[in-house]
Amino acid sequence: MATEPSPDPAGRVERALADAEIGRDALFTGLTELGAVDVDVADETAVVTVTLPIPSRDLRAVIERDVGDAVAGVDGVSVVECRFVPRVPESGERVDFIPDVKHVVAVGSGKGGVGKSTVAVNVAVALAATGASVGLLDADVYGPNAPAMLGLAERTPDTTLADRMVPREAHGVSVMSMGFIVGEDDPVIWRGPLVDEFVKQLFDDVEWGALDYLIVDLPPGTGDTQLTLVQHLPVTGAVVVTTPQPVAVDDARRGLRGFAEYGVPILGIVENMAGFECPDCGSEHEIFDSGGAARLSSEFGVPVLGGLPLDPAVGTLDGDADPPDPPGISIPGVGRLQLPRTRQERERPTNLPPIAIREGGGASRDAAEYLATRTAARVNELVGRRSSGESKTSEE
Repeated sequence: MATEPSPDPAGRVERALADAEIGRDALFTGLTELGAVDVDVADETAVVTVTLPIPSRDLRAVIERDVGDAVAGVDGVSVVECRFVPRVPESGERVDFIPDVKHVVAVGSGKGGVGKSTVAVNVAVALAATGASVGLLDADVYGPNAPAMLGLAERTPDTTLADRMVPREAHGVSVMSMGFIVGEDDPVIWRGPLVDEFVKQLFDDVEWGALDYLIVDLPPGTGDTQLTLVQHLPVTGAVVVTTPQPVAVDDARRGLRGFAEYGVPILGIVENMAGFECPDCGSEHEIFDSGGAARLSSEFGVPVLGGLPLDPAVGTLDGDADPPDPPGISIPGVGRLQLPRTRQERERPTNLPPIAIREGGGASRDAAEYLATRTAARVNELVGRRSSGESKTSEE
């Protein structure tokens, strides 16, 4: 409902923005409700400064357009400039062993095989691509996939003088995984107490440094690792991944209820494999049914953050680049002697990058970027609720 006009131009601009509810579709809450807008008017030029959790290109374009539309026609304003300032809000909750991590975001699923790790990796690299400081903890101790998905062939982590492990880095993301500790093909056969201790070690004995987001890729289900995480860390919120078919939705429902029992807010639901576009005719096919995430959203009162299509490119890892040949020298009568590779050469990813940052990724890249934007926006919304004294519910 429209409000009474303000006597000053800046006030009138603020009223127009509030009435238009700028950003609600993407950010779940209007920018003015988040306190994310600052307006200054001079010489009939309105400068609207917008503070966003992550300044993604698509979100900037949408907000800039909507701000221009909302302010058009405001008395005393003839020119509108929209500026963006990135800021990841403080969670207000820190723990001693990861004191410089602002937000812990858990990515879980009710069952395996729904693309949980794919979602976690793509959210992490997409957030990092926008300038956020991001870590990825591959806590799926029985099936660690992050090293392979990020092209981290050099697996053994370095250590500090204090004997703390240093995460590997790929595409701007600090990465730690069970896959760095055990052999690539070695099975992990551990009982619950060992899993509990190891997961705590991945937080306590790792030099994470200052991070805006620590994305935690959980094992499927609602077992020991999930319990360890929520008991020892202030989890800002959880993302639950499902595919559209009823069996996966049923398992995701159990996952949502498990997080609710732990008191973990739900950031939202992701629907993976949400449709296949035929490369020959361009028609879309719902191979695994449709609407599973929407049904869960309605049932639990949490948003659908987005979805990833059933696109072979999303799961494609092998790139065209071969590891560089080591340098060497030719010795007459002996032949060529190769020298060891440098650390930079050893650690250079040889895979294709994740779809969220892959050049030519098309609609799948756009979907992954949008998913990361919505995740960060949902974190921002929940933090805003906490700071304003509202309850830590996950309802909109």
